[in-house]
Amino acid sequence: MGVTLGQSFLVAAAIWALAALPTMAAGLAGWDPVGRLGHLGSGRRLNARWAWFLFELPALVTFPAIYLASGNLHVLGNLAVVLWLAHYGHRTLVWPWLVPKRDATVPLSLCASSIGFNLVNGGLLGWFMGFATDYPDQWLTDPRFVAGFLLFVGGATLNVWADYRLRYLRKTNAGRVMPAGGPFNVVCCPNLAGEIVEWVGFALLTWSLPGLAFALWTIANLVPRALWRRNWYREKFEGFPKERAALFPGVL
Repeated sequence: MGVTLGQSFLVAAAIWALAALPTMAAGLAGWDPVGRLGHLGSGRRLNARWAWFLFELPALVTFPAIYLASGNLHVLGNLAVVLWLAHYGHRTLVWPWLVPKRDATVPLSLCASSIGFNLVNGGLLGWFMGFATDYPDQWLTDPRFVAGFLLFVGGATLNVWADYRLRYLRKTNAGRVMPAGGPFNVVCCPNLAGEIVEWVGFALLTWSLPGLAFALWTIANLVPRALWRRNWYREKFEGFPKERAALFPGVL
């Protein structure tokens, strides 16, 4: 008996999810060929604002486009697209133009890897929601959906608040900034912690393998970045609290 398209999709999604684990291990070991952890990366460099726009745009478009093109619209898929667009609409169309570092650049390698990453995740989620599943209307009262939705909203709120807090501090202080205020008094990177919680919530509310894969990749990308950032704060600011957690108090 041949392998069906649905089975092939699940295998591809599972492989993608598992690939996040060695990626995180490499990041924790300091391997950073594309410049994600503060290293130079490789290749030419692009203006950070345009680079951010270019590598977030595929995420903004791919998932909604594939799902809507499928014609299999359902209540959970519609809501998932709305939540996705709320996050990536802000990240693609608003945030790049508000970052104070007008002259900052990022390596082309980082831009290219991010575009590929967003195409894969958006493609998997779009295909799953449009062609591989359907949800009953009652799913919106399922405890998994309710818990996931609350985590998504709470994580997104923390992520956006912390990003704008950092923007305010950088805009009002010359040179390097040691973040302070609110959650920054507890953890080094509440913006990254919020994003992790956000996409764990998305995986839970969709109860999907592509959602889980995206959450695992978010963790794989952001945990090493948060640890690198904490080490940077410790090196640059003499008064930085050595015991401060990177992401979650008492955990990491």
